[in-house]
Amino acid sequence: MLCVSDWRELSLRERIGQTVVSLSETEEHIRRCGSIEAFCKRYPIGGLFNNRGLVKGLLTGENPDFAALLESYNQFLRVPLIGTADRGAFAIGTGNQLLPQMALGAADDEEAAYQAGEYMARDCRLSGVHWVFWPICDLNISPLSPITNIRAVSDDPERTAKIVSAELKALKDGGVAATLKHYPGSPYNETMDPHLSPIDNETPISFWRETYGKLYTRLFEEGAPAVMTGHINLSDYQKELTCGSKPPATLSQELTTDLLRGELGFRGVTVTDALVMGGFQGTQALENTIRSFLAGNDVLLWPAYEYIDRMEQMILSGEIGEERLNEAVDRIWKLKAEYGVLRPREELSETDPSYFSLRSRNAARKCLTLLNNRFGLLPASPEKVRKIAVIAVTPDDGQAEELEYLKTALECYGAKVSFQRNVWTEKAEKLAKENDLIIFALCRTPHRPIGPLDFWGEEATSVWASNCTDKRKTLAVSFGSPYFYRYYKNSGVTYVNAYSTAKPVLEAFAAALFGKIPFSGDSPVRLD
Repeated sequence: MLCVSDWRELSLRERIGQTVVSLSETEEHIRRCGSIEAFCKRYPIGGLFNNRGLVKGLLTGENPDFAALLESYNQFLRVPLIGTADRGAFAIGTGNQLLPQMALGAADDEEAAYQAGEYMARDCRLSGVHWVFWPICDLNISPLSPITNIRAVSDDPERTAKIVSAELKALKDGGVAATLKHYPGSPYNETMDPHLSPIDNETPISFWRETYGKLYTRLFEEGAPAVMTGHINLSDYQKELTCGSKPPATLSQELTTDLLRGELGFRGVTVTDALVMGGFQGTQALENTIRSFLAGNDVLLWPAYEYIDRMEQMILSGEIGEERLNEAVDRIWKLKAEYGVLRPREELSETDPSYFSLRSRNAARKCLTLLNNRFGLLPASPEKVRKIAVIAVTPDDGQAEELEYLKTALECYGAKVSFQRNVWTEKAEKLAKENDLIIFALCRTPHRPIGPLDFWGEEATSVWASNCTDKRKTLAVSFGSPYFYRYYKNSGVTYVNAYSTAKPVLEAFAAALFGKIPFSGDSPVRLD
């Protein structure tokens, strides 16, 4: 690798390449150019994205040794690649135990949030990731959102600021660049998923300034190094029109330059949300990518490689000046310098898996939120509750497998536990007669599977059955969306929000069920 000491030594094409973070699709790179070396010569990109943990079915490749993959490209580049990931690189062999943002919001504990940031930073560093597209600081002010939900801390700006600030500090202390997302924020009326379509955000600008405006200002004061712009507009603020509609932040100079940098004073790196989303793509995808950069986005996430060719042509022809490019590259260079990309990689010692489990356990034991205990079912007596039936209510096969660990967690307290997936009324009534307790373990979370967060088919009939069983023996627990409380608020069924299928949460729930720890979580969102 032939490093340069200053970005001003780079060629025009190399500078353009610094604005690109590519998917880790080595086979495609080789197919396109013949070899990694030839690809790097033709497309001197600035970063690679660790594909692990993405939407199921979206990508096929994973990177078990992402750090080694980066080095296989770096030997042919004059500027080392910045390694990026969406939420965590999952380097550890114990599986992903990281809790979602809403669990941290329910715990409402800065120490637990800092420990979550420590977990992510160490996980990323072990995987070669320098820059993580996290934490989400959206406000969950739309219960119908199919994308925010447990990924957001709360609907309260103050609670969100407290938790996200702690995560930012931990990530910085751990040597990993954080990213606030998804600017300008999820709207109060969100029912759409930007992976499928652009989101029209009709939030009144006065409300936005009192919520998101103050939230972002505070987090910028905390030193957030990067912001991800979303395929979301802010129509009450914008005047510009594109094809008759207000463009999303990824295409809007008003939002990404005037409001974000001008009014809010952000000075760090801006990165787009993925440019392959339905909220961005279209018949003018390449032209939109150019527009996105000119609107004020410094880094483009997964653009078409032809973007580099097209941008070079437009600058050489004088259609676009170099000032905007140089301004972006300067910010990118500073980010790479601050987070160790321009230095030889530091070899980290092996990390005991308990390091990660302990950092999840604290929040897991504090997030459990008991919302209805009309029949005094909780806590249960281990002497009286000897037989338990657990019914997984989820359309996702993977989450059904994760919930099966609940059987193991409950058996640690001496109970005999059966596990199955979905039941109809007659079966539920039979189980209630045969057992001391019947637990309906509900789970719907964003993108598992993709689509609205509710129940249909067999899962809907299981909810039906849960409200028809003996309420003195029935417990409903959501290990995902908190809003399923609406099915139980007036039914009298004992109900708990647990937010996650991570093992530390399942273990904490079993402990709380039998009175070993309290249900101390506080709902981070309004459920009325």
